Amino acid sequence: MRLICPIVLFVSALLAPHAALPAAEETDDGANPLRFYHHADGSFLQATFGLDLAFFSQGNAWYGNDRGVLKGHTVGSWWESLIHPGLEGSYVLPNTQTLYARIDATLANTFGGIDAGGTNSRMGDVSWLGIDNVYAGWRSGTLFGKLGQDFLDLSFGRQIYATGTGFLFASEGVAGFQRAAYYLGGRKSASYAAIARIKSGAWSGDLFYFKDNAIGPDSTWAGGCTVEYAVADTATLGGSLAAIASDLPDRDGMRVFDLRGSIKPFALGKGPKALQPLTLAGEFVLEGRDRGMAAGFGWYAAISYQWSDLPWQPELTYRYASFDQHYDPLFYHFTDWGSWFQGEIVGEYDRINTNLDSHMLRLKVQPTEPLTLNLFYYRFNLHDPAFSGVRDSRYADEWNLIADWTVNRHLTVSLLGALAIPGSGATALLGGDANWTATMVMVTVRY
Repeated sequence: MRLICPIVLFVSALLAPHAALPAAEETDDGANPLRFYHHADGSFLQATFGLDLAFFSQGNAWYGNDRGVLKGHTVGSWWESLIHPGLEGSYVLPNTQTLYARIDATLANTFGGIDAGGTNSRMGDVSWLGIDNVYAGWRSGTLFGKLGQDFLDLSFGRQIYATGTGFLFASEGVAGFQRAAYYLGGRKSASYAAIARIKSGAWSGDLFYFKDNAIGPDSTWAGGCTVEYAVADTATLGGSLAAIASDLPDRDGMRVFDLRGSIKPFALGKGPKALQPLTLAGEFVLEGRDRGMAAGFGWYAAISYQWSDLPWQPELTYRYASFDQHYDPLFYHFTDWGSWFQGEIVGEYDRINTNLDSHMLRLKVQPTEPLTLNLFYYRFNLHDPAFSGVRDSRYADEWNLIADWTVNRHLTVSLLGALAIPGSGATALLGGDANWTATMVMVTVRY
């Protein structure tokens, strides 16, 4: 694998079509109110700021058995907050090369109650202050001529390595417990990560190596490569290879093979206009292990269609996802509602993506430009009930209704309501048979 990844990236670069040199960038108008230095060549220095504040309220948590699951603790309501002050900058060199860097801190808080994951059940109100991102990098600009603008991007430091929809890699840090803010997840970056990115025409790829930032004593290291090919906006094909070393026996020595893609077949083939919005997407992961341990499999397939000419531009998506009992979800994270925390109750608190099969139906509409509504339905089944010590595979059904109001470019307000109805599998496993309800109000500020 150490030899294959560099060869794949090198061949991809050679096969990439020669991109034309980009036109000169427009002069930055300094619209960011926190930018305090800007040069005509594009160099800048600015403060960054983020604020997340969320209120949670739940009824019949853990299907009415929160005392049993959380060892005597009950779940009602609680608050979480994140404050992210930081500093970032970029310095432009000859041939439009750039040196860039970023550092930011996170002040995370959980207060006013026990979160539904029970991560603060022994501590009560929790506050944590630490560095999340601190990294530096270099982009090649036009140094490599016809290979394109910023053909090569090298970075190192405490940062996030993410691929695709976050099915495998999207967050290498862990939140909750003594770090607070379990849902908001203020600690996402790896302890350290080295990333080499290339992009030329339709081809792009990464070489990466990182060490996760676990809360406990068990750490994981991952190294490998990713290659993507985009055919205009109508089709993409990509994949990743990774080798895993870990203090966790089931993870140590793992070899990960990932293949993913999406396509609008009728748009790509210039088919009937009415069918051109149809999108197919999927991903398949094989996790090989040594020492006689079973391999793990995880995959999903999705189909979606958007009626862009209708009022509210409705988009309907169906997705089936399957993770066998030996699958390790690694470092998946939130990239969109439903990906890859499946359900705002089951996916957030009850089950991770292992020994789980799910059907998801999503309706997304936009009544006005700043307002987006999402309605989700999930049916969850245990992939192998016996592996979890129960007989019935039917686990739970869940409904989510989510509203996102983009007040302006800096402020978003989200409202969420969720209902999880336990099946026989959940009742046998967790001891509760009541309907679990959840609501959330979240305010997000970004500069």
